Amino acid sequence: MRPPQSPACARCAKLLGKTCCEPRGTEHLAMVTRADMGRISAHTGLAPRRFTEEEGVTEREAADFEARWPLYRGYFGRGPVRTTLQARLGACVFFDRRHGCTLPADVRPLACRIYPFEQWGDGSWSLAVGRYGNLEEARAEGGACLVVEESESMEEIFAAFGTTREVVEALGAQLAEESRSHGRG
Repeated sequence: MRPPQSPACARCAKLLGKTCCEPRGTEHLAMVTRADMGRISAHTGLAPRRFTEEEGVTEREAADFEARWPLYRGYFGRGPVRTTLQARLGACVFFDRRHGCTLPADVRPLACRIYPFEQWGDGSWSLAVGRYGNLEEARAEGGACLVVEESESMEEIFAAFGTTREVVEALGAQLAEESRSHGRG
């Protein structure tokens, strides 16, 4: 199964001024599961503490998160702690501004591989980012995805990431299973 990826990801920094791998303000990097950490550790030889950070959330915040993001149902089963990729110098520890993610596609966290697609509570799929319609507005507002800005339809977005709806749905199912296992872990 080929994960979503695109040459546009490496171009975001230049054209939009930032990428989804460079959080601003209170933004967080991708949440990771124990399985994500295992894949990354096996590939890099790094202990998870070298590339992740934990953040405590309230029970209510955990419940709200799982209600809003169905792929993460069960993630907080062991307690209200979110594990995310670590930021260093304002970006993900695996991000290279010239080339994008330094991890091979099949090693990246599932949340990264599935982005910018998201599943809603009713099971439908959408985009995690809005469409601004022009690069100047996208730059000014932030939170944009270059592929979304450059595409005219969902089919073009899938094609730009070299994927299909079926692959995205399969990655979503894998993320849902890993989230449940994370919470039981």
